[in-house]
Amino acid sequence: MEIEKAYFTLPEVLERWSISEADLVYLAENDKLRLSVRVFGVPLELGDYEEPREGQHFRIPSERSWFNGLLDLHARDVFELFRCSEIHISDFRMPGAEYATLYDENRSVLVMIGDLLLRREERDRFEAETGFSGVKAGAQRTAFSASPDYQDVTCGEHQFRLGPIQAQVVRVLHDAARRGEPWQSGKAILSAAGSKSLKMSDVFKSQKQWRSLIESNGRGNYRLNLD
Repeated sequence: MEIEKAYFTLPEVLERWSISEADLVYLAENDKLRLSVRVFGVPLELGDYEEPREGQHFRIPSERSWFNGLLDLHARDVFELFRCSEIHISDFRMPGAEYATLYDENRSVLVMIGDLLLRREERDRFEAETGFSGVKAGAQRTAFSASPDYQDVTCGEHQFRLGPIQAQVVRVLHDAARRGEPWQSGKAILSAAGSKSLKMSDVFKSQKQWRSLIESNGRGNYRLNLD
């Protein structure tokens, strides 16, 4: 059984993409790929920048908390990290905020090369934009095709005749996959599709093989089973 991970180590990424560490470093230090680190209990401030006068930037905090989770590195820090093997960092990047910094000026996070991780969302985005395949040699991607209204869908060896709401769900998931954001909130998708039910299994209960078409991460998010 394959574990649904939220992030991956660099060796896992190198194996999946069959590239060298030097190539991965090049992508990260040129800001084509964002690498992350896992932190525990750090005093994190999130906010945005305000520029009242040309050439000046002021930080406007929006949230302070003791943070556990993934923080993204700036490209300059990735470059320095691979030069020095380890560095102390106090400024990070965070989805949804223009800046993320440790608000205790005496605090920093020691980051070593072995600490680097890649978010699943970032991996999927990069693969969708560049055409990098996560399929190992000898394997095949799952064939997917759909009619213009998405009511006739083929996924691998399975064919589906979908109802209007089912078709709309698949359309939204397919669009998300092509944007590089395959994992989507099930409740949000079902609501947008006009479903009165907020359970994916209820909406697709008429499709016995629907789990071969739509994959769950067990935490309320879903994606098309394209791999």
